Amino acid sequence: MNPGNESTDGDLHSVPAVHLDNADAAPVRTYAATSGATATLTEGGTSYVYPQVADFSSRGPSLVGNGDLLKPYITAPGVTILAAVSPDGNKGHDFDYYSGTSMATPHISGLAALYLSEHPTWSPMSIKSAMMTTATPTKTPDGRNSDDAFAQGAGEVDARAMLRPGLVYDSGERDWLAYLEGSGVDTGTGVKAIDPSDLNYPSIAIGDLFGKQTVTRTVTATTAGTYRARVDLPGIKATVSPSVLHFSHPGQKRTFTVTLDVTTAQGGRADTGALTWTSGRTSVRSPIVVTPQIVRAPAEIKGSGSSGSTTFSVTLATSTLTATAYGSVTTAATEGTLTATSQISYDAEIPSGTKASQITVRFDAAKDTITGVLWGNKVDGVLQDVQTAIPDSDGTVTITVPHPTADGIFVSPVAIGAEDDTVTP
Repeated sequence: MNPGNESTDGDLHSVPAVHLDNADAAPVRTYAATSGATATLTEGGTSYVYPQVADFSSRGPSLVGNGDLLKPYITAPGVTILAAVSPDGNKGHDFDYYSGTSMATPHISGLAALYLSEHPTWSPMSIKSAMMTTATPTKTPDGRNSDDAFAQGAGEVDARAMLRPGLVYDSGERDWLAYLEGSGVDTGTGVKAIDPSDLNYPSIAIGDLFGKQTVTRTVTATTAGTYRARVDLPGIKATVSPSVLHFSHPGQKRTFTVTLDVTTAQGGRADTGALTWTSGRTSVRSPIVVTPQIVRAPAEIKGSGSSGSTTFSVTLATSTLTATAYGSVTTAATEGTLTATSQISYDAEIPSGTKASQITVRFDAAKDTITGVLWGNKVDGVLQDVQTAIPDSDGTVTITVPHPTADGIFVSPVAIGAEDDTVTP
């Protein structure tokens, strides 16, 4: 029984035990102290729905790649996994229960090794594609299939279905070098850049879909057949060309395009769906995640004085735009003091219905004593990818919350060698 509010992941005990959290443990202790108390173990239970993505698992989107490559890729079991361990540091145990990415990774690696035993000439990306396009959805707490691609990627790997993928999306070293060049990385190889969304990958991601965009993919058949395309993506008109692919024998390749045109999808919010190729009982599913944008305009406009006007350029994704003005809302400043090498954290709540959120951190200290600000969005109380922001010349950091579903933000100014520096977020 946990003494406080802690994880109920599996633990090894010297006697048979049931792991209870603090809130559930109190009434059990009270009952156990009564005369004639008994306990019965029954099979099953309805407290939890499986499989769910663990709370501690990282969520997307990947801001490093501007959302043009879906992350995470795939999901595998990683909570309370019985694994071989070194007796040193594990109380002499040869086996113990562990949780985390380090437990999910061996599942994927082992399945890949199994695949190579059957197909020793397959490339790593072909195997990865087979896993992703045959994965199954994880569950939401109410037992429904999850459609949160930023939590589960393509879904949970299916050890049996992956061996019969039907089609695979393959890519090699030059494809990834072209992707890096298109992402702004100088590889020094001379490989021509491609749009990052055109990487021949088993998912489709466009972090900034401005009106309409076409992506290209090439599939390789693992079995002969005629495959027909279907796209489910709300608010987006999707056109696959050609929409029917015929393969007379394994190893044949076919190239197709997918044109995505924003219709009723809400701008600035991630839209998720899937492209599925079907041939008989074989389904090849690729998740799609795009973020429509309806207008391009400066993220911030500055002015001075109590009156006046300024101009700025706006580019529309459609022929018309109806703009609605919203008044700004400010909150009271929060002050804190950084002493020597230290860090201080703040949790700021973002009210429901907020259209945009911005947090400014001002430092009352010499700029060279502040190393930066760590910050991340919170969605349903879960901290997303933590990023670093650097103060400008006057010691100010301005953070515009980019995640459309964020309900809070974590901010942590960090100082090195500072002496009683005051920060005001």
